[in-house]
Amino acid sequence: MQAGSHQYRDLTITPINEQEDLVVSCDISAGFGDRELDIVKCSPEISVSFTLRTAMLELISYGATPINVIDTLSVEYDPTGIKVIDQMKQDLVEMGYPDLSINGSTEDNLDIQMTTVSVTVIGRAAHKSFENTQDLAVFQLGVPLMGNEVLANLDNIFKVKQAIDLRREKAVVDMIPVGSKGVGYELGVLANSDDLKLELANGIDQSQINKTAGPSTVLLVAVANEDTDDFSKNHPELKQIARLRK
Repeated sequence: MQAGSHQYRDLTITPINEQEDLVVSCDISAGFGDRELDIVKCSPEISVSFTLRTAMLELISYGATPINVIDTLSVEYDPTGIKVIDQMKQDLVEMGYPDLSINGSTEDNLDIQMTTVSVTVIGRAAHKSFENTQDLAVFQLGVPLMGNEVLANLDNIFKVKQAIDLRREKAVVDMIPVGSKGVGYELGVLANSDDLKLELANGIDQSQINKTAGPSTVLLVAVANEDTDDFSKNHPELKQIARLRK
């Protein structure tokens, strides 16, 4: 068993026995809400939904099962905190985790004029060796969106449940959500993780590759080369954007 905690991508991994690790992910949203100093005006429920979404996608992409959710909110408990926590409960039901406990804290001493929402998710996963010896095809789910673009496309953004279902498929070797650093950066992370060479597909729009994907509006899915054709037929909503080769 590996001694102590270590970081893997945006996660903290802590071995708890020879077979299992604790996996911790987190995300924060600031300036998205309905208060005076918020930059992007939206309901606090939307703000927390996308913050929870990002933390959950990080955990699920690793292959971990969430066991606890923690929220830290810069808003008062009543009424805003209550609305936010109720929204988180609804989102967890939609994801397929209706029994996950939620713990956290609110700010009830000061009148805060900017919404800040932070979510931490703790999960468990089988211990991994991180050794991949095969070439991979990388598929993209979703498109990069940020700020008001997100609000204008709420019905078109893929659901966390889609990511959960994809991670369970045998053909899927790895997954990684894309946020503020963009698709190109996360493709590099995938390549470096497995010591593979990145080859972009022909006709890739560089402006989209480098654009921020905000609250994880894109998911990269790495599939074993021999499974590429079947995977592509079964998932026409995903497009192949790269290959990773030895």
